[in-house]
Parts: sequence; C-alpha cells; structure tokens
Amino acid sequence: MKYFLLLVFVFPGLVNATQSQTIRSPFNVIDAYMRHCPASSENSIADIAYYINRSARTDLEKARAVYVWMTDNIFYNDAGYNAGVFGDNSAENVLRTRRAVCAGFANLFTEIAIKTGIEALTITGYAKGIGYDEGDSFDETNHAWNAVKIDGAWRIYDATWGQGAASVDSRGHIKSVNKFDEQWFNVEPKQSVFTHLAEIPYQNFLPQNISLSEFERLPNYQPKVLQYGFVSADELLTQVKTKKPFNLPVANAIPLSFQIVTAPKTRILKQKERITFEIKSTEDLHFHLIDELEDWIPLEKKENTYVLNFIPHNLGEISLVVEMPDGNFAVLVYEVR
Repeated sequence: MKYFLLLVFVFPGLVNATQSQTIRSPFNVIDAYMRHCPASSENSIADIAYYINRSARTDLEKARAVYVWMTDNIFYNDAGYNAGVFGDNSAENVLRTRRAVCAGFANLFTEIAIKTGIEALTITGYAKGIGYDEGDSFDETNHAWNAVKIDGAWRIYDATWGQGAASVDSRGHIKSVNKFDEQWFNVEPKQSVFTHLAEIPYQNFLPQNISLSEFERLPNYQPKVLQYGFVSADELLTQVKTKKPFNLPVANAIPLSFQIVTAPKTRILKQKERITFEIKSTEDLHFHLIDELEDWIPLEKKENTYVLNFIPHNLGEISLVVEMPDGNFAVLVYEVR
C-alpha cells in the first residue's frame, strides 16, 4: 500500500515566510456559514452534509462548503508524518480525530461531498509539494486530492494544501501552519496538472494525456501563477509535447488580485536589453523591481496600471516584488547573464 505524504508548498517570500489572503470573495456568505458550523452538526458525515444543504443550493456552493469546512476543521498530522506513522486515514477516523495526512483529507472530502448530493472522487498521484525541487523525478505516487463535477465538468480540489503551508527544519521534520489558501478550490484541470498528476490518466480530465516525464518537465506553476496571464496553461502544455526546454522565470503565487499584461517570459535575460513590466489591478498595490545591485525601483502607477521600462546593466538576479501586510514577496524572479 502506498501512503500519501505531501502536505503543501512552502510559499517563498522575499522577506517573510507567511502570506495573507484577500477577503474579497463571492462565497463570503457560505464561508461564514461553514466557519460557524456548530459542534452539534459535526458529529457525523451525514450531519455535516445536512448542515451544508440547509444553506448551499448549487453544486459549486456545496463544494465550496466542503472545502471551507475541511480547511477550517482538519489539521495536518505533523507528528505522524515526522514519525513515519500515518495512522488510520479513513473518513470516519479523520472526522473523529481531526488529524490526517493527505489521503485522509481526500477521503473525508469525498464522503462529505457525496452526502451533499454532488459527484466527487479521491485521486492519487504525483504532486510537486513540500521538498520538491525543480527537475526532481518521481519514483512513486506521493499525494491524494479530489475531483468534483461542477456543472457537468470535473474540477480539482486539494483541501490538504488549502488548509495551510509548512516549513521544514534541519532534521527534515515539518511544521505546518494553518492559513486558508483559496487557490486549490475549483481548479481547472489544465492548471492543476502543473502540480498534480493523477496516477490514472483519465483522472487528469485533459483532452490529451500528460505522461509522468512530461509532468516532471512542466514548470512548477501553481494555479494562481497561471491566472496572472503572462503565460497560459495551453501554450505550456503544447510546448511540453514538443520536448522544447522551458526557460521560464521563477513565479510565485501571491494572494492578491492582479494581471501581468507584459513581462519577460524567459528566465535568462541579457545585459543592456530593454525589458518592460506592465501590471493591471483594481487594488491599490505597490510593486518594485529589485535590480542586480539590489536597488528598489518602483513601478509607476497610472490609474489601474503599473509600468516599468528597465535596462539591466549588471549580471545577477532581478525580482519583481509586491508589498503585502506581512512583507514583500517575489512575484517573478529572473537572472541576467
């Protein structure tokens, strides 16, 4: 039997190791409802499903309710992971103990979702999570997550990664931090396949199969990164079939609302060649470019657009960063050669 161990990504920040979440959401009502679920409605899977169905009306609302309840009430089994003893990850035991590794998260998610009347299944496969480095290969499956059918189409859900992040100490032990991450809710399969590859090919829900070797070559781009818009999932999935190597910038998922209209698509930049950054956002944000000499250059804001034209004159790393309440975080990272 294969055990499923992966917890979540260690989200890289330029200054701090945590991230804040934006509060704007079309699900504010159902989210609040689920986060105030009384203990009397959590005694069984059937009780939770009944509570959900008292408020949720659509399949998407039901799936959202399950995702929020799971991420708010089930915690990663750090002790079991660190000891290599993963315990009973059946849905019933996870509900009782409120602790699980990813298999337990997925099992309970499936059971609650089905009880609400929506189609859901548990998927096992390969994932680029904690401990993964670019270019790593996979010898066996290492993760479990969910798929839910929404309006006739399968979408990907990962409540394990949605409930928080983790750090790893010098002994290789993890310490998880509970912090809601919305990006693993209701993900398009063509975006999730950059980080999650099902062992059973049809459970990737893609028009063409992605092999394990192709998955290993795909950039480690989280759904939020692909939603920035400076590259598309379609073009990258087409490129991986050609076996042409990728030369993409390091890109990190930042929980703010913005679109990258223009940015270099190649990680390696040339000296003295002009590059342009253009970002659009209705939020009041602050972007800077940290150049090769570690000088901070602000992007100029004009209404809802942030722009910078820049010529790198020195070798080294440059980063596009955004200010957040808990620090400054790198959105894109390049290297000037």
